[in-house]
Amino acid sequence: MNKRLFVLCSVGVASVACATAAVSRIGAEGSAEAAPMTVPNAAPPGRTDPSAVPVLVELFTSEGCSSCPPADSVLAGLERTQSVPGARVVPLGLHVDYWDGIGWPDPFSSAQATQRQRAYSPLGSGSYTPQAVIDGRSETIGSRKAMVEQAIAEAAKRPHASITIKLPPRRDAAAPVDVMLDIGALPSGSANDAELLVALTQNAVRVDVKRGENAGKVLEHTAVARQLVVVGAAPAAGASLKTSFAIPAGVSPKELRVVAFVQEHASRRVLGTATRDVETP
Repeated sequence: MNKRLFVLCSVGVASVACATAAVSRIGAEGSAEAAPMTVPNAAPPGRTDPSAVPVLVELFTSEGCSSCPPADSVLAGLERTQSVPGARVVPLGLHVDYWDGIGWPDPFSSAQATQRQRAYSPLGSGSYTPQAVIDGRSETIGSRKAMVEQAIAEAAKRPHASITIKLPPRRDAAAPVDVMLDIGALPSGSANDAELLVALTQNAVRVDVKRGENAGKVLEHTAVARQLVVVGAAPAAGASLKTSFAIPAGVSPKELRVVAFVQEHASRRVLGTATRDVETP
């Protein structure tokens, strides 16, 4: 069975997920044991129609879960092929930490990713891996490509706010990434608790897993969330906001992408998404 269900906040390993999450930032530098590697010549996202609607696909995954690698492959394939008509798939890989005590600590896991996944429990299936959440409105097992594609197609039919990402020139490769964002008017009927969130993702990494359910395998990930911040409120009329990210140690800016999205705080519905490379490879 592909759906690996954990009851969070219970005794034992799952209790790790009940730890207080960092409010604003997510991401790990990677353990020396795991030694994450950049995937050489990672394929860029496929071309899309300029009128295609950006749709956020969050994948809650873990290197400790043997059912997760197929879902990682599905996410990478959707990004690479952009095969859903009318949609631009914007992936966001979020590595949960409740698998870390079962043989293998995921170098990209965080309590914040787990907390973010728990906030989606009202969608009806609890928290499990691999779980794909599409535009904050629907969820399915991340390895079920047809189901994920169907949810993306449905999401692309809804009105979305426009988001423009601007990246001022940087002094050098080690300089922080300053991000300026312009949000258009939100769709009619949006809640008044919408927020702008911005993630810094690493395009592709490869990890040689030594222990746990995936022991002996080399796992590849796409759009790994290295940092995630809540920038501020997104009013109905739109706004201009800014934030900044430090470049993760050992990572080239050419491997990084900015993902920005507006999300209602209570309902978790995503109202608009945009993405941009930090530097052109």
